[in-house]
Parts: sequence; C-alpha cells; structure tokens
Amino acid sequence: MNEVIPSKVKSQLETLGYYLFPNYIPMDTLRILKDILLRSNAEWCKELNHPKNVNSAYLTSTKFTKDKKDRETLFQFIASDALLEIGKIVFDGPMYFLNTQIFFNPEDPNKLPYWHRDIQYMGIPEEKQFERIQKDFVWHFRIPLEKDPGIWMVPGTQKRWDTEEERNIRLELEGKKNHEDLSNQILIPHNPGDLLVFSAHLVHKGNYDTNRFSFDILYTNFPEKKETADHWNHFPNNNEFKTQENHSLFHLV
Repeated sequence: MNEVIPSKVKSQLETLGYYLFPNYIPMDTLRILKDILLRSNAEWCKELNHPKNVNSAYLTSTKFTKDKKDRETLFQFIASDALLEIGKIVFDGPMYFLNTQIFFNPEDPNKLPYWHRDIQYMGIPEEKQFERIQKDFVWHFRIPLEKDPGIWMVPGTQKRWDTEEERNIRLELEGKKNHEDLSNQILIPHNPGDLLVFSAHLVHKGNYDTNRFSFDILYTNFPEKKETADHWNHFPNNNEFKTQENHSLFHLV
C-alpha cells in the first residue's frame, strides 16, 4: 500500500468502480490459499456441480472446508490487515464479510461469458435494484490463484443505471444476447499476486480464454443475515476468533 496513494485509489474506485493492485499478495500466501481452496472447491463440486457453473460459493462453510485449521487460515486471511487496510479506503464506515467464491471456467463449451450486475439475481424489481445500489455496497476482492484472463467491465456503471444498449444486451431484449460486445467495455487481466477490487454493481462479465481459478472475498457495508449464516455455516463459530481484533467483520443481524 505504501506504493499507492489512498486518495488516488479512492477516487478511481468511486468513479470507475475498480482498482487493480499489482503484486499485492505474497506468493507464499497464495500457495497456502490455493492448497486449501482446491479441496474446498472440490467438496462444493461434489454436491452442487453443473456443466454451466462458472463459480462456487460459501467456501468457508464447514460443508466445504472441513478441516478446522483450514477454516481458521481462510478467516485469518479474510480478516488480515493487508485486506482491511484497503477496506478502509473502499468503505467510509463499517466493513462486513459476506461470502467467498471461486471463479472457474464452465465445463459446457456452449456457456459464454455474460454481462450482468450481481444484484439482478436478487429477485427484486429493477427500480428497487437501482435504489439498492445507491446505498448497499458490495465489493469483490479478487485474488487470482492462476493467471486470470480477466474481467470485462463498463467502468462507472456502479453509479448509474444501464444505457439502452447495456440494458438490451444484459437482459437479452430486442433480440440481443448477453455475451455481445458493449460500448466502453474494457478488459482487466490479472495474475497471481495481484488483487483486483471491483464493485458487484458494475456491468461486467467474465472471460473464459484460459483456465482460471480466482478467489473472491465479498465485503459489504451491511451485515449478513443470521439465517443465511445458519444455513451455510460459513461464518466463524463461537470457538473461532475469540481474540480476533477484527471480529466485527463477521457481525450478523
């Protein structure tokens, strides 16, 4: 962080919705994470795999990360100073842990990358989605564990709603398909060691050109619901992090 200026980072996050921190995560740390997450992702795939899947989720669940030490290692990384230091720039107020994901390529070769905003899958009306992105902030902290061909995104869309072109393609209206090119799209490749921070509210899509295995931690400005954590058991239990200074990160409502 001492090589970047926080005001520059915050300005780009606010205006464009992303910031790439090159060579931010030590390779030794990545090797430990990858070793754990390969096992966790394999457990997830045993239960929930589908040829069109492009990601797994709730990797810190006891269902998927079965070893207690592995879970502790993941939670320590999620609550590490290196990530929370950036979180202080991203969030003006409290920061909360929401979820983890691994992004990989689909087994089905006919599954194409698709433009979306994460919020469109919440099952709420479009006008409510726009209201929500103005106040509820969700940020991906992406750590590629293999060379990632990158994310396509339309910078700045985290602060506004779609143009007619964006909406027609994203929602497949007027004969458009959600994999088609968009005006103002850019591609942000990233490599092991990099940290890519980007808003879940951006219009964005993946890239399946090369094998990818990228670890995303989702942080928010609102706590996760206790009922969700009870269902997935993906938060630390009472015996974990009793002395962790950053326990507020794992707050539930």
